[in-house]
Amino acid sequence: MKSFLEKLLAVETLVATVLYIGVAAILFADVMSRELLGTSIWGGQRIAVLLANGAALLGLAIATAKGAHIRPVVADKVVPERFEPILLRLSDLFAALVFAAGAWYAWVFVNDNRHMGFTILPLDWPQWIPQLVLVYGLFSTSLRYFIFAAIPDTRPQAEEAW
Repeated sequence: MKSFLEKLLAVETLVATVLYIGVAAILFADVMSRELLGTSIWGGQRIAVLLANGAALLGLAIATAKGAHIRPVVADKVVPERFEPILLRLSDLFAALVFAAGAWYAWVFVNDNRHMGFTILPLDWPQWIPQLVLVYGLFSTSLRYFIFAAIPDTRPQAEEAW
């Protein structure tokens, strides 16, 4: 299972990196076009926003895979240390259920947009297609938390902030 999670992380990281490179390239080209040609690239800023949204939602899954979420530590050490493994599994299960519910409602939202035929202005592209990354990001995060709850050895150690 660890191998699967590592490969999934590698693919998601690669895709997020490509998306961010796309954002930088489009914004750079747009600025250069405005400066040199006096006009911006049609739809360039909207495309950059869509790519950045995709990378950010993949970032949710990546942060989960790395144990790098920012979280409050004020309640740490409230529960006796012997209960910590059980509490971690319960918290992973709770997080998995929350993200699974989020993925389900995201799917309902995206599917409704597909049926209503909403488009992205000014591009006139179907809106639901780039919104699929919302479903994927939440589903991937939920899947990871389910795996962490079922197989605690797969859970990443939280990265120290300082």
